[in-house]
Amino acid sequence: MKIGRPRIFYGWWITIVGLVMNMMASGTYWTGASVFFLPITRDLELSRAATSAAFSLARLEGGLGGPLVGYAVDRFGPRQIALIGGVVAGLGFVLLSQASNYAMFLIIYVGVLSVGFNGGFNHAIMTSVNSWFVRRRGLAMAIVASGISLGGAVLTPLMAYVVFQFGWRVGAVAAGVTLIVFSVPLSYFIRSTPESMGLLPDGDTAPPRRVDGRKQIASPTLDFTTKEAVKTLSYWFMSLAIGLRIAAHAALIVHMIPILVWKGQPEVVAPLLIGIMSFVAVPLRFVTGYLSDVWSRQKVASVGMAFGALGVVVLLMAGNVFWQLLVFVVLLAFAESVSAVTWSLIGDFFGRKSFATLRGGVTTVHSFLSMGTPIFAGFVFDYTKSYFWALILIIALYSAACVSFWVLPKPRVPQRLLESAEEPLGAGD
Repeated sequence: MKIGRPRIFYGWWITIVGLVMNMMASGTYWTGASVFFLPITRDLELSRAATSAAFSLARLEGGLGGPLVGYAVDRFGPRQIALIGGVVAGLGFVLLSQASNYAMFLIIYVGVLSVGFNGGFNHAIMTSVNSWFVRRRGLAMAIVASGISLGGAVLTPLMAYVVFQFGWRVGAVAAGVTLIVFSVPLSYFIRSTPESMGLLPDGDTAPPRRVDGRKQIASPTLDFTTKEAVKTLSYWFMSLAIGLRIAAHAALIVHMIPILVWKGQPEVVAPLLIGIMSFVAVPLRFVTGYLSDVWSRQKVASVGMAFGALGVVVLLMAGNVFWQLLVFVVLLAFAESVSAVTWSLIGDFFGRKSFATLRGGVTTVHSFLSMGTPIFAGFVFDYTKSYFWALILIIALYSAACVSFWVLPKPRVPQRLLESAEEPLGAGD
């Protein structure tokens, strides 16, 4: 049933909900993972490679379950999946606080905690925003992704304080309770599509027309089926580019505090540098989101990867000098700021209807590419007491992602879509 048009387009409320949920997820799980790394390693008497394996297996779980979760989001809607995922993630943190050995740690982290985050926070939020925006997709995704940076800037240092003052187990319980308290009411405000509320994407009053040659298509997007999308070179090339980016990111974010400690920073000071990186990334996400709307998402993503590679080079050459490490985190903030831009490419290339399923497929690819990099970084340190060769690999991954995004080809539109949506020139207004 069509309702009165709101003064503020409801899609912007969706982005605010996504921002808050991403803020919680990042502060406790994505960026926050590094806060738990060293305390858990010491408490359970693990090697760094063994601790890294839990984070890598969580990525593998996300990859294997990605297509299924994506299909569930497309089939049942993002609100239900966000609700279930938020509760499961919160319970996962509470259960994690009771882990007394490596086996329990693995089972809870991979089998409960990561399941909740991969479904309720990754796929559900991005799918909803992708459905509500087309022309302003880059900016909307940037707003949602800024929650990731805000979580790292605000919640991760707060989480570090709780962990250092009261222990990682208390920190895990605090994270779990916070997630449940916030995610349950927030999920209520999520809606699958603007059409379900009698609205159109971007708050438009009439469907815009896409022009393809001499054909006018009365549709804001061209919606590929999953089968049509996976048959294109663009889909797999995009999956590779995103996978290379996340493979570099995974090794860095899991080992960020250990790397900064290796560089001579006290363990209680290292989270401050993470907070600075995340704080700088907040305005940068809006800048890159805007640029991606008016320039080229592929090229904006490519430039971000170049900054990431440069940042790790600076880290590699830096000594125990705070300002040098500060330059590193600022450059890395540029790389982090384009993450939402890269995911927006799925909607740009293949439309709205199968976004979650297609995103799940990309998740499978990037999970296999990224699952080994944290373990490799931990293994390198365990045997050399240095992160040097791990950083060399990360530089190579960022560089390869830079090239991949720059040359990423757009998919050929299926003839079915052109024929079904074709209107003669001059027909209609």
